[in-house]
Amino acid sequence: MLFLFAFSSEANKKKKKVQQKKTTQEVVAASPTTIQTNVTTSSLMLCNTDYGMPTWYLNMVKGFQFPSNFQAPLNYRLVTIQEKELEDYLKTIPFEKSENKIKVPIYSDRMIDCVEFTIERVTTMDSVLQAKYPNLMSFRIYEKSNQLNAGRIDCDGVSTKMMLTYNQETFFVTPVSFNKKTYYACYSKNDPNFKKEAFERN
Repeated sequence: MLFLFAFSSEANKKKKKVQQKKTTQEVVAASPTTIQTNVTTSSLMLCNTDYGMPTWYLNMVKGFQFPSNFQAPLNYRLVTIQEKELEDYLKTIPFEKSENKIKVPIYSDRMIDCVEFTIERVTTMDSVLQAKYPNLMSFRIYEKSNQLNAGRIDCDGVSTKMMLTYNQETFFVTPVSFNKKTYYACYSKNDPNFKKEAFERN
């Protein structure tokens, strides 16, 4: 009888150990393996459209640095956009007399917002060269209500550059690379880091 009790007690101990081991394995298996404890970038939707243009996102990038050969502004904001989707959208823009729209992020007075413009493609090369380099594209953008608010967009097949005048101030949306990712720096020509030439001060 004592032997049976001892055997039963030993069996219960083994059963508990197996259950504990199984529970531990289940907890480990359920633990997520993709948690990032050192997140360096956060993004927030800045502006989107209902006409096929991809969304701009405002990005906060920890430790961001401009390339050494880049004339860095003091005040700026970083945004991102899906490059391929932007390129595909721009390819739908016809030459001249377009009713198509585009939103461009503008950083002014420490505030960033998207401004909508009419966009038209412009001819910069003959048809033979254009066929040879289809990803080289240029566009003009403008506000129909005030055509002094206008600018230019240039694509080189890798990235897109934007420069525009809005409310008598010049703005840039310039691609920069950091940690193998392309961001767009939004800033003003009136930035304190940009020294004006003598003829610009007059």
